Amino acid sequence: MLCPECKCAAVGGTLCPQCGHPVPERESFGGQGSHYLRLLIATTLVLFLVFILVADSGPGFRASVQRLYRSGWIWPFLLMFLIPTGVGLYYWFMLREDEVVVTDDDIARTSHWGDERLAWSDVRRFRRQPMLFRQTRLGRIAVLSRYFAQRHLFLDLPAESYELVGPRDANDNPTTMLLEPGTIADMPWLVQLIEERLGPPLEDA
Repeated sequence: MLCPECKCAAVGGTLCPQCGHPVPERESFGGQGSHYLRLLIATTLVLFLVFILVADSGPGFRASVQRLYRSGWIWPFLLMFLIPTGVGLYYWFMLREDEVVVTDDDIARTSHWGDERLAWSDVRRFRRQPMLFRQTRLGRIAVLSRYFAQRHLFLDLPAESYELVGPRDANDNPTTMLLEPGTIADMPWLVQLIEERLGPPLEDA
């Protein structure tokens, strides 16, 4: 494991030999579902605020709503506000159970796509490759992971995926664990923990 304070390698559950802080026995990384939900709810609120400002500069908020109701456009108008929140709820539901847990012995992942576990001693290859956000299992919405990430307004992370390749299964296919951009919170720290066990990733063009 790594000390969260000074990034020194040490056995989990012991004190860091460099700074003396406790080194966690396990590190847990959640999914980005709540992040997407917050951003899309914020989008809904911004749209509603813009409508209020535009209405107040014209006939007024109440008169604008009444005009929309009489014209029959009130329901499409409400859908325009509710769709971002609905999309956020969809991705929150998809990622609400997403979790990657790292220990001195292994790395395990629970997700919408199934549970995976690889002992460090079983990992045959660790590689990194460029991946466009639209190519991820989440699709284009994964680009929102760059906004307001970790209390930063914009976090310019490269769109890269990481793959851990383990032993072959009963069908002679290699077991793999794919970590895609936009899926896991705090991907840089997760990658540092993996590199502490496996070394730098191989580069795939």
